[in-house]
Amino acid sequence: MHATRRRTQALLYLLAVMVCGAAVGQEALRIVSPHPPALRDEFDTGFKAWLMEEHGLEAEIEWMDQGGTSNIVRFILSEFKRSPDGINVDVFFGGGTDSYIQFTRDGLLETYEVPADILDAVQADIFGVPIVDPGRQWYGVALAGFGIMHNKLLAKRFRLPEVLTWEDLTHPGLQGRIATADPRNSGSAHMVYEIILQAYGWDKGWQVLQEMGANVKSFTRGASDVPNEVALGNVIYGPVIDFYAYAQISRTGEDKLGYVTPDGLSVINADPIGILKGAPRLELAQRFLDFCLTTRAQKLLMLPMGHPDGPKTDNLARASVIPALYDEVGADSIVGENPFALKNTVKYDADKGGTRWSLVNDLYGTLIIDSHRDLTAAWKSISKSGSDEARASLGNMPLTEAQATELAPGWGTADNALVRKGTISEWREFARDKYRAAGKMR
Repeated sequence: MHATRRRTQALLYLLAVMVCGAAVGQEALRIVSPHPPALRDEFDTGFKAWLMEEHGLEAEIEWMDQGGTSNIVRFILSEFKRSPDGINVDVFFGGGTDSYIQFTRDGLLETYEVPADILDAVQADIFGVPIVDPGRQWYGVALAGFGIMHNKLLAKRFRLPEVLTWEDLTHPGLQGRIATADPRNSGSAHMVYEIILQAYGWDKGWQVLQEMGANVKSFTRGASDVPNEVALGNVIYGPVIDFYAYAQISRTGEDKLGYVTPDGLSVINADPIGILKGAPRLELAQRFLDFCLTTRAQKLLMLPMGHPDGPKTDNLARASVIPALYDEVGADSIVGENPFALKNTVKYDADKGGTRWSLVNDLYGTLIIDSHRDLTAAWKSISKSGSDEARASLGNMPLTEAQATELAPGWGTADNALVRKGTISEWREFARDKYRAAGKMR
């Protein structure tokens, strides 16, 4: 009798485990994100605790690593090409507004209205750049600025010129002193280059980008690698997104590292989140969006590790989208500045940036990274000769901004693959001939 009872209890237990396991599997939220492990871990733990407290629910999260933002964008577009109604991924988290604008235009995001008691604390835009999509297809979770990180000790040791603007990074004395990321892999790097194009204009912007590129020692795979290169002393300067700089400075020390936002030559950009079309775990995805915009989650971004309301494993150093939080957190914040208090930013055209995202990445990759040997050789020769004509020729482009605008909408699509491949080949030949000719001018 006892044996029968034990067998019955064992079967009931096994059944319960199977049922619970299936439920957990069904509730595994799939998120694709370029965010570093520290932020993923903190938001994972924070969301689970909040979900249980507020809704009495349990959930698991599967974080999908597809590399940087540019890689993720290609992944999502490719998957939707194969499966137009949904790709078994619930949430895209992080990466800058340009890619979200592109996905909105392509109909790849779900509409969701975050509850008013949460959303009312979030400012709708900052200096004309949206934080909250008017159509409610994406929401900014954090704010990011873009600037230049530098190694104070090495800059002083080598008596290098002060660097306060993007154009300062073109100084010939900085050859081999800079690290930056490949925009074909990094959305943060792309934003830096697009900001430069919009701040200086197409022609002057590409002049700056190519001269700055000639000073680059290494092109990192991801933008998060640049602060580490600066901190290690492998390079002295690097264009970075602000939170990477703040986090590195908090670990290394303000006496060793510095960060500057070029006055009037940068933007504040939202770091959004959105629910992908056909999300199979839609309700859970909605709850995750809610959590990300709560004061509880936003404090994780701004407070130091060890603070009762802060992260447990590492500083995130991200600027909040809630203006009132800066006064509430006060001196406890590890974010260097209140972005809502800034007065001088670039008037950024997010639609333009989003439309030409892939084209600009390919132009930069072809003219600067893939042609780097010819570019640096030309730059060394120009620096020695002092030829203004040669320097001006370095910025010549294979197409005008108007031509780029015409090409951009279909760029990078499967239907345009052959045209894109042929055009990039032409750009590569153009760059080689241009740099070799410039290097011979006296």
